[in-house]
Amino acid sequence: MKPGSAAQSFIGRSLRLFGLLLFGTLAGVLLLEAIVRIIEPHATGVYVAFNDDMILNHVIPPNVQGRLIRTDFDTDFNTNSLGLRDREFTVSKPPNTFRILMLGDSFTVGEGVNHAETFSKLLEAALNANAPSERRIEVINAGVGSYSPLLEFLYLRHNGLQLQPDLVVLNFDISDLYDDIQYSQTVRLDGDGVPVAAPFDPTLNRSIKADSFLSRLMLEVKDFLKDHIRLYNFVRFRVYLRNEQRKREGSRSGDLRFDKLAQLRSHYINRGDEDWALSLEYISLIRDTLQHRNIDFWITLYPYGIQVNGWEWREGRKFWDFEADSVYSMWPQEHMEKFCNKAGIKVINMCEDFKNASVPERPLYHTFDGHWTSAGHELATAKLRSHLEPYLKEELLH
Repeated sequence: MKPGSAAQSFIGRSLRLFGLLLFGTLAGVLLLEAIVRIIEPHATGVYVAFNDDMILNHVIPPNVQGRLIRTDFDTDFNTNSLGLRDREFTVSKPPNTFRILMLGDSFTVGEGVNHAETFSKLLEAALNANAPSERRIEVINAGVGSYSPLLEFLYLRHNGLQLQPDLVVLNFDISDLYDDIQYSQTVRLDGDGVPVAAPFDPTLNRSIKADSFLSRLMLEVKDFLKDHIRLYNFVRFRVYLRNEQRKREGSRSGDLRFDKLAQLRSHYINRGDEDWALSLEYISLIRDTLQHRNIDFWITLYPYGIQVNGWEWREGRKFWDFEADSVYSMWPQEHMEKFCNKAGIKVINMCEDFKNASVPERPLYHTFDGHWTSAGHELATAKLRSHLEPYLKEELLH
């Protein structure tokens, strides 16, 4: 055989082998994709649905149609064209409409209940039942899992104000302090020191040049995979859960920079005002931004299950290394209430309401997940309604 023929034969065999390997790989991926779609026919849920964002750190993409499945629950999880877990509504406020914009994290978005059971939607229905026939109340659920005052300020500045709210309610979670410390590591400031972005990837904070063509291409590929390939989400979600487990196993230090629930631990390393400084600064920015536009601003405070009694969130407290049958202090919420009173912000503290309403027959918190059950959302609705109805009676007369 001639040398040239031998080389051509080798190349031909190599190409055929490569083709077979490629075909086999694609066939295997397609088979696994089909299997995943059979055993998990809906989108996995909010953690998979998050998209990295160069301004808001992470967002829920629009027009999600799926379910959120956990040990405790199996609920719908659908988003509208604005990426909010809510029905469709116009960006411009309709005539004769009073808009309430709800900001918050996973408690606000309603992880653990169906969309119609969230306190935002229960509240909207209750308020409209008693509103004058010529006026309509809209309660927009702008909650996003793991949001905190920094991201809520950025959302308000870039998106929320376009919705023309008459009242903004920020549902403050004590884990917000930890989250603000983390997000502030990548925050971008304008010339006046005001936050303009909190990118997900720390490398994106260096300069626009760092966002190369290759980086943009990789992000677009990743977003395509998240939106269209169920197998990718199946693997990604489980890697996320494993990483979360490892992080939590190493985050019982009592230091709020590393421990999300440090303030509730007996060995809490109290750094005083330093732990609170960032969140209080961002809340003050929200207050000033809204005040400048004559938009009212309220803050709500609520407890975790371990602060209510010794049996709520029974399994979850084990995962987070809290004692069974123990009740933990509500001092963080009391501290925030004092700040709000001094800062001229209306505050609704629901801690005692949850403590007094909790009964074993109808728990307010899911036993593993720790978010509110439908009973918890009903209680939050009743508390907010008791404040909103007299407020709206005055506002709608104007």
